[in-house]
Amino acid sequence: MIPLERIHPHRGNIRKDLGDLTELATSIRARGVLQPLVVAQTGRGFVVLDGHRRLAAAKLAGVATVPCLAVKAGDDERDTAVMLAAAMHKALEPIERAAAFKRLRRRGLSVSEIARRTGYSTSTVSQGLMIADLPAEAQDMVAEKQITVTQATQMAREVRRSSTGTASVRAPRPAWFTPEHRLAPAVRAACGHTETRKVLGKAGCGQCWEDAIRFDERERAATRQPVTSGATS
Repeated sequence: MIPLERIHPHRGNIRKDLGDLTELATSIRARGVLQPLVVAQTGRGFVVLDGHRRLAAAKLAGVATVPCLAVKAGDDERDTAVMLAAAMHKALEPIERAAAFKRLRRRGLSVSEIARRTGYSTSTVSQGLMIADLPAEAQDMVAEKQITVTQATQMAREVRRSSTGTASVRAPRPAWFTPEHRLAPAVRAACGHTETRKVLGKAGCGQCWEDAIRFDERERAATRQPVTSGATS
């Protein structure tokens, strides 16, 4: 049992939104913290690796101490892997998971190493890394559930295809979700949701952008047209 004042949130916590803690705090007042927090000891006390919601709810409930399992302190790489593994079955948001995968990738871990350390499949890790490389506008669409993870992955593949090539002079990377995008006029003409949904690129909502991209892909596939730059010349 460790006093709350000695326990601190991890600065690299992968879960950015702890959600509504009211019900959990009520349960803690009535029955206490039933599942121990996983913590690592540091010079100033302990940092949480698993249990940020329980810590915040315990503070809200006004309890003095919480049960903890203490592990040896590690580096950011180890801590991120532990937090990801702990969050596997706790409805971690796709963008949060993707950001954590990318953090491990930047530390030099391969896709297979990330999968082995966190318990996720290699396909889930690869999918997350692709989403983490999407433009900020597209990541916002995933976070706001305007598009699914599968749709975001398809969009990421499109971004990769349109930003690579074998020509000696490479065209600029296409601008995504801007008024200059070659699909913006079609989105603007089709979208009737500008009063009720977030508008991207001064053209239309995320769903209408997705519809335009999908239609364009089908048209290219039907006519065997090569992928070209997204922005108008």
